[in-house]
Amino acid sequence: MVLLCQCQSVESRVDRAKFFEADANDDRMLSLEEARQFEHKRVFDLVDYDQNGSISLREALDVAPEANRTKFNEYDLNRDGKVSWGEFEKIQTKKGYVKQRFDAADQDGDGFVTLQEADARVQFLQAQAGGSM
Repeated sequence: MVLLCQCQSVESRVDRAKFFEADANDDRMLSLEEARQFEHKRVFDLVDYDQNGSISLREALDVAPEANRTKFNEYDLNRDGKVSWGEFEKIQTKKGYVKQRFDAADQDGDGFVTLQEADARVQFLQAQAGGSM
């Protein structure tokens, strides 16, 4: 998740707002499913800039110039020339990027990331980046 890997600072209100926005059941902990849904939807919405509910090859290339038809086809499972939310979610879940970041933040291995664990992960990443995050 953005809040677990790209925060500007531990005290950033934006970062904390993202944590609480992702916490769908308001229990002050993120489950993997909450993290996955939040992050996948955030990325999908960024690429689907015309907000029509699917990603075209043009949108993909505009947002990520390094993308190509092969990469696009990896997501366009039914080969209709567009990537639906369901297709995007399926491939993103299969790739496991959110799970990798989530597991790195879940320090006690209980299946949840607390705000304190998220803060600790951000501090760790800031230190790794030399404080440039």
